[in-house]
Amino acid sequence: MRVAIQGQRGSFHDEAAGKFFASDFTVVPCYSFAAVFLALRDGRADFGVVAVENSLYGSLHETYDQLLRSRFTIIGEVALQIQQCLIARPGATLSCITTVMSHPAALDQCREFLARELPHAQLIEHADTAGAVAELTGLPATTAAIASRHAAQLHQMAVLAEDIADEPDNVTRFIVLSPRPKQIDGANKASLIITTQHQPGALHQALGIISQNNCNMTKIESRPVRGQPFRYQFIIDIMASQAQLISVCHELEQSGCSVTVLGHYCADTSSPK
Repeated sequence: MRVAIQGQRGSFHDEAAGKFFASDFTVVPCYSFAAVFLALRDGRADFGVVAVENSLYGSLHETYDQLLRSRFTIIGEVALQIQQCLIARPGATLSCITTVMSHPAALDQCREFLARELPHAQLIEHADTAGAVAELTGLPATTAAIASRHAAQLHQMAVLAEDIADEPDNVTRFIVLSPRPKQIDGANKASLIITTQHQPGALHQALGIISQNNCNMTKIESRPVRGQPFRYQFIIDIMASQAQLISVCHELEQSGCSVTVLGHYCADTSSPK
């Protein structure tokens, strides 16, 4: 089984894939989110795992835009606690670090730690947290990376400090994609694309239909409709059984909405560790 992820082994995407699939799988490392979707489209991967939102920084619009273009099927989700560590070559100490590299999001999540402990260190952006750790082998011992403990263990590096993110409750939600529709036993969550009529109260009416079917809406995200300036479509997540989902879609279409089901899958209700 081949799973495309943004980044490489040891990244948080790799951890999310391992949490979902649990069994052995081959990672197809991708430089970007777009490359994950391309790997699925070209048949180089059987599934894809991409981050879709973070509890501190909100939605990742690039993922949503790629999802709207591809219309791949969401078959699951993973909520992962993001625990950042400062990682360096064995023998290095915190006092000797002059350069820190990592993905821009990871650097941003650790601003207070870096300002307090390494105020004079040069910060270098890298495409991938785990990739930054992998490069430490060929760099001076004064260079460190910010990534997961898993990445440090994978590349046999030392953890100089752990849990260094400014906010302790840092959770990222990942979605698992399949290029083909798939029936999921026990599915209780659905992701929909809804385009309403361009008239007053249209969105209010659509949301009312969801409420009337006793479906809890957990997310709503607006994205531009390509080719129609300042028109928007809505990506909506709802908790719904199969029967509820059928009813919601039917009633939305009857009200004049265009509806696409991106996936009906099982919500991740586990503790995001």
